[in-house]
Amino acid sequence: MSERRRPHRGSGRRGDHRDAKGPRGVPVDPKGQSHPDDLTEPDDRSAPDEFEPDDLTDLVDVTVGGGSGSEPGDPVDPDEPVEPVDSDQSGASGRKARRGARASRRARGVSGLRLLLLTVGAIVVVIALTAVAYFSPLMSVRNIEVTGNSIVQSPEIVAAAALSKGEPLMQVDTAAAAQRVSMIPRVATVRVKREYPSTITVSVVERRPVVFTERDGKRYLMDKLGFEFAQQDPPPGLAELVTSNPGSGDPSTRAALSVMTGVPAYVADQVARIEVTSPVNIVLQLKDNRTVVWGDDQRNGEKAETLRHVLGQEGTEYNVSSPQNPTFK
Repeated sequence: MSERRRPHRGSGRRGDHRDAKGPRGVPVDPKGQSHPDDLTEPDDRSAPDEFEPDDLTDLVDVTVGGGSGSEPGDPVDPDEPVEPVDSDQSGASGRKARRGARASRRARGVSGLRLLLLTVGAIVVVIALTAVAYFSPLMSVRNIEVTGNSIVQSPEIVAAAALSKGEPLMQVDTAAAAQRVSMIPRVATVRVKREYPSTITVSVVERRPVVFTERDGKRYLMDKLGFEFAQQDPPPGLAELVTSNPGSGDPSTRAALSVMTGVPAYVADQVARIEVTSPVNIVLQLKDNRTVVWGDDQRNGEKAETLRHVLGQEGTEYNVSSPQNPTFK
């Protein structure tokens, strides 16, 4: 970039006062005094003492472009070297950058639209499949399977569940069906579930008798919770519970059932009768007519182990209510 200046027509000492001029190009000394001797009347035919058009262009480049790293409008450091701006190259780079930004925005838009369409499509497919499963006879009940039962017959369980073939699988109210099956007295727990594409499975756990009770000449089977679930003759070897008020809400009944379910089989199998007058006064009548004073329903395992040892001793009555100090007579 050139800095060509038109020389003063009236002075040959252009460079002497280049940095200190007054109005209309009058040189000024450091004390502020002008030098009339150096004044030269301007020639009307010559151009004003200004930069030529080319120099104006160079001045604009210096003022606007600035040094490296400068921004438009920043002040120009006169000591910093100025590099010329290649307008063609910067313009091409800017156009490429703008085209790249537009392409990136279009790509993001297309990607977002594709994701939206895939999501909507997946939702539509799920809704369609659900509608088919819920309303279509293609996924209807064709098989009803009952498992876990040994005493209660399968037709009785199916009838209680109120299940019918041909009903759409998704329309089967499994909770209501399970509730109906649980009303069968011998059924302790029940689960009803769907198995696609066309099966309903009913899984039951039947109540197991622990003792039986007798009232008014009738015998009732009782499970571990004190629930009398069947009126019938007890199976061979089942112990009889004798108490004043048998039932799940009776403390004496619960204590007796705790003993019968808490002792090992070698003790429970020997019990023919369990008499309970209070929760802390439990007496076992063995099948060989010997009597065992059990006390309360605590420490059943220790008492059972003690009984196993003392039964080898001669006697008719054994007291294991204190397992560390058993007695017999």
